[in-house]
Amino acid sequence: MNDSSATIRVLHVDDEPDFADMAASFVEREDDHITVHTATSAAAGLDMLKEVTVDCIVSDYEMPDQDGIEFLETVRDEYPALPFILYTGKGSEAVASDAISAGVTDYLQKERGTDHYSILANRITNAVESYRSQRQLAERNRALRRYKHMINSMQEAACIYDEDGRFVVVNEYLAEWYDTTPVALEGDESNLIPAIRAQTDDGDPYQALLDGRRDEIQGEIEGEFPGHGRAVLEYRLTPLTVDGAVEGVVSVARDVTDRKRREERLKQTTARLEALFENSPDMIDIHTADGTIVDVNQQFCEAFNQPKDELVGQQVWEIDQERDADELRELWDGMNVGDRIELETEFETGDGTRFPVEVHLTRLPVDGGDRFMVVSRDITERKQRLDEIKTLKERFELAIEGANVGVWDWDMTSDEVEFNEQWAEMLGYTLDELEPHLRTWETRVHPDDIDDVTAAFDAHSQQQTEYYDTEHRMRTADGEWKWIRDLGKVVERNEDGEPIRAVGIHLDIDDSKQYQRELERKTEELEELTTRLEAQYQTLFEEAPVMAVVTRAEDGRPIIEDCNNQFAETLKIEREALVGTDLTELYTPDSRERLIEAGGYERSLNDEFTREPRELVTADGEVVETVLRAVPRKDTAGDVIGTMAMYVDITEREEAKRANERLEEFASIVSHDLRNPLSVASGRLELAREDCESPHLAAVARAHERMETLIEDLLTLAREGESATETKPVELAAVVAECWETVDTGEASLALETEQTIVADEVRLKQLFENLIRNAVEHGGSAVTVTVGELEKGFYIEDTGPGIPDADVETVFEVGYSTNAEGTGFGLSIVRQIAEAHGWDLHVTRGSVGGARFEITGVEFAAE
Repeated sequence: MNDSSATIRVLHVDDEPDFADMAASFVEREDDHITVHTATSAAAGLDMLKEVTVDCIVSDYEMPDQDGIEFLETVRDEYPALPFILYTGKGSEAVASDAISAGVTDYLQKERGTDHYSILANRITNAVESYRSQRQLAERNRALRRYKHMINSMQEAACIYDEDGRFVVVNEYLAEWYDTTPVALEGDESNLIPAIRAQTDDGDPYQALLDGRRDEIQGEIEGEFPGHGRAVLEYRLTPLTVDGAVEGVVSVARDVTDRKRREERLKQTTARLEALFENSPDMIDIHTADGTIVDVNQQFCEAFNQPKDELVGQQVWEIDQERDADELRELWDGMNVGDRIELETEFETGDGTRFPVEVHLTRLPVDGGDRFMVVSRDITERKQRLDEIKTLKERFELAIEGANVGVWDWDMTSDEVEFNEQWAEMLGYTLDELEPHLRTWETRVHPDDIDDVTAAFDAHSQQQTEYYDTEHRMRTADGEWKWIRDLGKVVERNEDGEPIRAVGIHLDIDDSKQYQRELERKTEELEELTTRLEAQYQTLFEEAPVMAVVTRAEDGRPIIEDCNNQFAETLKIEREALVGTDLTELYTPDSRERLIEAGGYERSLNDEFTREPRELVTADGEVVETVLRAVPRKDTAGDVIGTMAMYVDITEREEAKRANERLEEFASIVSHDLRNPLSVASGRLELAREDCESPHLAAVARAHERMETLIEDLLTLAREGESATETKPVELAAVVAECWETVDTGEASLALETEQTIVADEVRLKQLFENLIRNAVEHGGSAVTVTVGELEKGFYIEDTGPGIPDADVETVFEVGYSTNAEGTGFGLSIVRQIAEAHGWDLHVTRGSVGGARFEITGVEFAAE
């Protein structure tokens, strides 16, 4: 809506000041809303435009320095939509045609008398009102677009209903919620309105909104929503009032189904944790940072034979007999939240009884200060078993020596075999008489037994049997055959799983069954040793710093059979709750599709899986980006029964990658939005040069060239923020010499005082030197000398120019800094970003002869 009472500010440009003043007086008399400012030349008019805000320009055509159409073209470069009336005493079709081509708003010829000033005032008023109306309409359209964008950006379902509860306006979130489009939903009846009416006994709340008897309706509702499924909605409805009348209802709703489920799971998890705490077979106590016990479980009370109220309030060092208060405080202070420490110590009960314990200490964040959770296990029996094992080991070594047991140690990569003396004596040889090689054994095994023995060892080496165990005959030194029980095991494999070392024993079973019983005892000891090793492997699995999951394949789907602490903690789900879960439930939809439909799990079962990205979803909905490595898991028969999967969290790295992609997108948009109008301006300049010659056109051309340089430097500045990843050894002198040829150095000279080879991204290093050389030439003059030399930890480049003022040393690398009127101010900022991308330190100082000196340190040199 136009405001006809608003002041209209007019700039009248005419080289005849008397006529301009007279015209201003008549126009202001015709319409008291018009205020006229006058200027006697196009240049003066441009200066006034910078000082005074005007709504319209009225310009003469024939003026000495710049005619009216040239003035119009200049104004259009800065004010493309400002009304411009060509008011000329020289009327011709050619002038009118040129004016229209140049974008004039109106064209009016000067006439004798004063009547035409009324026409001029009317033309000014019409042009300004049209201009203001277009601006207001454009502003309203922009506002509407912003509102629409804001509504469609909401992560809530927003819409407007008519009086019958049908969709009138629908945002994109609501349409996606129904798996359709906003246009498709408009006109459909809402499922929410009938559900609200159905759950209300006291009248019709929706009609009350329409009648103005209620200000809002809000609450939660659960139900089936066609096109979406069952959901719990949190909603708020308010009347849509226009000019005092209710024309519909505004609705904003949020799907809180997942939140409700999480709340329920949290209740269940809390209950399970409380039950686990109280019913744990281990002792659990929780204490503050000053060592005061604030809670204990039932097992802790039973171990100390004291009630909870007597134990709570004690200091930790009152029960820990191996560490004093200062030592414990130092231990706690060195822990961060989430850190775990495992140690062994000794507890003492109230009656003086002491017992050894294995302690797992974790620092936890809670309201009111950190807490320390201590899970302790009585290891009295374990200590006794270790003592027994130590005794057994000593007895085993004595038995080997005293029971005439032959021992062999086979290096399967070279077939060298180390035999002990008993092995040789068992066959009637001395150890010196036997070659330490596999053929010593192969040539003495009975021909009828060799195939069975070889098959038995092959089955063991292929992990089909736990041990290699055979009974066969061997030829003695006197040519007789003696029965030997040969027992061994592969104890070392390479990265591919191929066996590379095996050890074993020979027992003489010709003479006595005593050796049989001794072998059984040794076998049991080996089994116990294997069990202990497996327990150690399990500990490594549970405490691994990467997420690990063991699955079993059921109907082609991965079912979690076990997972480590890192996996459970990252997803914020208890391990017990994860066991038995389909692994796909923890994936995002895209990752789930790659796992099942795209054959990711099948490839892992076939050992064809390498490294692939996967996205996991935590209990609170957070997406964790990972890299997955999965291998098949086999049973003892060699059949594939599932997989072992390792996930490495790469969330932060991916976020950085996306930030770089957004930066690249920004640079491309800036390039497009700046270069397009620059191309138009350059084209207009060429057309103007065809029509006339003017020194102003050369200035415009120089301005265009400067703008192009600014755009290139801006793009370089935006894109050089990434880290330098394509690094390789680069000869510094060769790179500098190449850059010197590509930069316009005029009569400047170059001095190379370096033979260094550094590790760098060659493309970016060239950009660094090109900018520094260009900076030296631009500021140092045509006779400047540029020197590149060596530093202990890097290199420098200095010039013989005037140097950088001390006051500017701190700001020299900032965007826009330049002491050259023709400079863009980006060059040194680009140099800084390239240095930072390599991890280098960049400093500016005064050179040896007073010029600028740039020192780059922290550089990696190529190995010679």
